[in-house]
Amino acid sequence: MSIDIFIHIDLAIPSSFTTNLSSNMQRSFAVSLVSRAAAIFGVDKIYIYPDPLNQDRQTSREVQKLLSYLITPPYLKKSLFHKDKTLGYVGALPPVKLNIFKEKVMIRDMVFPDYRVGMLIGRSKGGSYLYDVGLDKLVAVKSDVKPRSTALVKIVKNSEKYLIGEIVSERESDELKLYSGYRVIRLKESLPTFLRRYRGVKIGLSRYGSYVGDIDVHMLKRMIVERGRYILVFGAPDYGLVDILNYYGLTPEDIFDYFLNLVYHQNVETIRIEEAVIMGLSILDFIYNAGRFER
Repeated sequence: MSIDIFIHIDLAIPSSFTTNLSSNMQRSFAVSLVSRAAAIFGVDKIYIYPDPLNQDRQTSREVQKLLSYLITPPYLKKSLFHKDKTLGYVGALPPVKLNIFKEKVMIRDMVFPDYRVGMLIGRSKGGSYLYDVGLDKLVAVKSDVKPRSTALVKIVKNSEKYLIGEIVSERESDELKLYSGYRVIRLKESLPTFLRRYRGVKIGLSRYGSYVGDIDVHMLKRMIVERGRYILVFGAPDYGLVDILNYYGLTPEDIFDYFLNLVYHQNVETIRIEEAVIMGLSILDFIYNAGRFER
């Protein structure tokens, strides 16, 4: 019998991610590959950690803006983002079209409940929070506390002025497998400090790690199930996690549960971050889901 457990997946990339790329176009396409891979595998959060060896804050801001733009529903992009040179090439990038990014429909044709990503734009006179979900009516949501500026909204019925809805909880989202995209978080604390408080399985990726084909995958599976989430951590474009940890006087064993090499014979000098993200998510997806009917 299959044990269908929802697992949260996170990524951690350095603030120097695109510093070795000379043009805005190159940087945009590199970020796009990370965004696409994250969306395909249902990544929950993308953390941008400060690279202590290359403190280029402008680059991390650009990466954050691009990642956030690419995972935003088309009907909210103009409202949430202004024209900016950072976004100059987004029109040439392959779109990230999540299943939850639904087309606009006539209100009379809606089938309830309907789930859509919305943006908080204000409050009604009655005190409800109003969300724009790309339809001809706003969705009114009652809440005792102010909800997030963007959220997954469950629309339950129509009324004269507004659609009536509620914010979807993380638990309901997990149970119904409603993926509404990743969140982008720029860390102010160091990578070791962040990882010490991270509660999931911590997996560093490096050419100097243990080959992934040699590990006990059943033990890794069990650890992921027990903790409910895991994070893949990537080094910088011109140096890896070993160099970054050396700066803090640490070794991979001090920080990570697993320190893995994904390629047995690496025939290029370096594997780019956007390539390693796709490879890492693919391999971990296989490890976790292979033989799932036997769990």
